[in-house]
Amino acid sequence: MNNYFRSARTAFWSFAAACFSLASPALAQEEAPKTTPAEILATAPADHWLPIPLNDLLIFTLPDAADGTKRQAVIQLLPASLSGGHVRNVRTFARTRWWDGTKIYRVAKDFVTQFGGNPDAKTLPKGLETVPESEYFNAALGTKRDAEMAALQAAVDYSNQYQGTEIRPLMTMIYENGGAQKVGFGGGWAIGSKTVNGETKYYPLTCRGSLSPAHYDPPDAGTGAEMSVITGEAARSLDTTFGMVGRVIDGLEHLQNLPLGTDGGGFYADKSEYTEIDSIRLASELPLADQPAYQYLASYSPALLQYIEAHGGYGNICTVPVPIRKAAPASPSTDQ
Repeated sequence: MNNYFRSARTAFWSFAAACFSLASPALAQEEAPKTTPAEILATAPADHWLPIPLNDLLIFTLPDAADGTKRQAVIQLLPASLSGGHVRNVRTFARTRWWDGTKIYRVAKDFVTQFGGNPDAKTLPKGLETVPESEYFNAALGTKRDAEMAALQAAVDYSNQYQGTEIRPLMTMIYENGGAQKVGFGGGWAIGSKTVNGETKYYPLTCRGSLSPAHYDPPDAGTGAEMSVITGEAARSLDTTFGMVGRVIDGLEHLQNLPLGTDGGGFYADKSEYTEIDSIRLASELPLADQPAYQYLASYSPALLQYIEAHGGYGNICTVPVPIRKAAPASPSTDQ
């Protein structure tokens, strides 16, 4: 009897070892290291990295920190073709150097950093436009988004079918929980749409890092003199109530990691707490040696979806920002 049990035990463990041996290659394959977001960006086709026009960049400079750290942020404005009066006003404020010397007077945790006209009450520059709320929407945004999402889907289908990839579809990667009916990327921007009075309207989504103009009593949508930089996801409620004119693409930490406001809503209770702004300049007006260069990953690149998937592939469209990187400065002969 003992010999029988010894034989049975031997047979069992031999069978188990054989099963483990057969399963090992599959387990090894499953446990193979996944491609990191950085590796995906490094291998994206060079022609999928597109230049951000110099004329669309603002350089936001604060005084150096107490330890001597330079504090500068770079803001990308919505291009003229995808925006309206607010963005044109922002360019006017920057060209006339109106923001120089104005203050950051509100820092609300995980919500906004607010600066500009209030409390300085400076005389506004000439040539500003009166901007209606209707300009929060722009039909060209929808055209751009739909065309580039169709191109992305075609590229994904081709890669999956002919190149043996497993790139997941766009809406498997992202979903919307911020109020928009349909979302997608266009020109490197996150774009949403919703029905207003029976008509489909398109607008840029107010993701973290967005630049949003203050809004007064309707129909006064503000000039853009007072601005907020969005520092938290909760500000998606501002999508079409305050609008969006650009986004911080570099140096957001300098506008976010400031002392929190000591009064209600994150406003500073005392003017001595304000942070003065050194300057806000259009990058195209800087000396050539100081002009930055940036690129964004094209909205039609399958690498965009692979990048989102490498971060976990879940959340809303703002969860993983569109990749942007520094590039070599343009040569002096380049036409801006």
